[in-house]
Amino acid sequence: MPPPVDEFERRLKQPEVASLSLAGRRILVVDPSQALPRALRGVTGASITIARINMLDAELLARVAPDVVLAPLFSPDHDILDLARRLDRIGYQGPLRAYSAPLPNTAIVCAEVRQIWGARDFAILEVPASVN
Repeated sequence: MPPPVDEFERRLKQPEVASLSLAGRRILVVDPSQALPRALRGVTGASITIARINMLDAELLARVAPDVVLAPLFSPDHDILDLARRLDRIGYQGPLRAYSAPLPNTAIVCAEVRQIWGARDFAILEVPASVN
């Protein structure tokens, strides 16, 4: 069984913690800004799939069967709200994580996403610029 999502979140925020295992975790990364977040580089034992938002459909979700979907809060073409809408339309029910530089008020952004995502698992991972 893969580790809980909270271990994944700690790994993303503190990549130097080598004892955390992502073995067995299936991570779908949607439109990473320019590159994979540094915390995911060199990760072994996890299945990391990178996709563009326009590639997301029910078939891709069924094939990847992600344990978590990870995406930047803002991308050049879209933001996490657009991604949440698309994932909702194609039936994804799992955890959704946005990563971003620290924000002044994450609660406002989370409230906006919850209008689309409802009670499903959503969080913003504030990653210092030196980690991303």
